[in-house]
Amino acid sequence: MVVEDLLSRDLQEKLDIQGIEKFLDSLGEERLKQKKTRMENLLKIANPDEALYRELMLALGYKNNKVQFLELAMILPYSEICKLNSQKTIENALLYRAGFSKSKEGLPKDFDFSLKMEKSVWQYKGTRPANYPKKRIEGISRLLFYSLKSGLCSLFGKKIIKNYSKEVDKKTAMNFSRAVMQIFTAAKAVGKTRAMEICFNITLPFFTVIFEQRGESKYASFLYKVYDLHPSLAGNSITRTMERQLFCDKKDNPRRIVPSVRRYMGLIMLYYKNKGIEEDEKS
Repeated sequence: MVVEDLLSRDLQEKLDIQGIEKFLDSLGEERLKQKKTRMENLLKIANPDEALYRELMLALGYKNNKVQFLELAMILPYSEICKLNSQKTIENALLYRAGFSKSKEGLPKDFDFSLKMEKSVWQYKGTRPANYPKKRIEGISRLLFYSLKSGLCSLFGKKIIKNYSKEVDKKTAMNFSRAVMQIFTAAKAVGKTRAMEICFNITLPFFTVIFEQRGESKYASFLYKVYDLHPSLAGNSITRTMERQLFCDKKDNPRRIVPSVRRYMGLIMLYYKNKGIEEDEKS
C-alpha cells in the first residue's frame, strides 16, 4: 500500500507545540474508545460468543474479503457451528457455505444446503497465497473446534483471567499477548503477526467491554494497563510512513517515542483522521 504525504505544515507545527508523545497517546486512547463502541453496539444485537465470532471472521478477510467473511459468519453462525462434532465437519460446513465446496459429505442431514455464497465473490488480487480465503477458513475451523468445549468467549476470557496481574509492567503485558496469541497459533488459525494484531484490535477492546459490563473492573483495568505498557507491534505500511513523516527519517525517534501499543495505534489513528475515512481492521 502506498501512503501519500498526509501531514500538513499546520499539523506539523501543532505537533511541535503539543508534543508528539502526548498527541499520539490521545489518538491511541481515541482509537481504543472507538473500538469499544463498536463492540458495545455489536453486543446489543448478538450474544458474546456470536459477537466475538463475527469479529474474528471479519479479521480473516484482511483488506479485500472483510465483507465476504462477515457474510459467511452470518449465514453460518457460531450457534450452528456448535452443533457440529468435528473439526473436519466445521471446515466442510464453512467451505460449503462459502461456495468453495459442493460436497455434502459429513454434513448433518438437517444442514441447510440452500444457504451458499458464490465462489466468485472472493477476491485474490493483492492477497498473499497464505492468506487466501480458503486457507483462512481451514485455519479458523481448527480454532472453532477447539472452542466448542467451553465456548468461544470463555476460551479467550479464561486466558485473560489466568494471566491477570494487579501490578502490570512490560513483562506482564507481553505474557498476556503471548497467551492470547497462542490460542491462534496452537490451532494454526493465523500466523503470529496477525494473531498479535487481532489481540489488540479485537480481543483487548472486546473483553474490556465484557468485563466492564459484568462489573469485573479489575480485569478491565488490567487490559487498559496492558494497552499502555505493551511494546509496539510490528510495523506496517501505514505506521512506517507516518513515522517517516513525523520524525523526518530520524531513525532513533520512532523507537523512543512510539514504544507502546497505545502510541502505535495512535499512528494508525492519525493516518485515518488525515485521510478523512473510517478506519478498517487491517491494522
